Amino acid sequence: MPELITLCWADGKPYEAIYGIQGEMEIFNPSEPLVYSTMEALLQEVKDRFPSNYIHLGRSINHVLIV
Repeated sequence: MPELITLCWADGKPYEAIYGIQGEMEIFNPSEPLVYSTMEALLQEVKDRFPSNYIHLGRSINHVLIV
């Protein structure tokens, strides 16, 4: 569902990846209403399957650029 994801830009051009930092598309697009219903359905599924009251959605992976 690419319409849910925000385009990444570099040098004034869309779909530009800066490898090691960002992909061509990342991060849910908050201006797209479908994002909210999709996330609600996804999180409900997670809640139904896992008994914890907490879920980690953070971006805990560090991107390292090796030159």
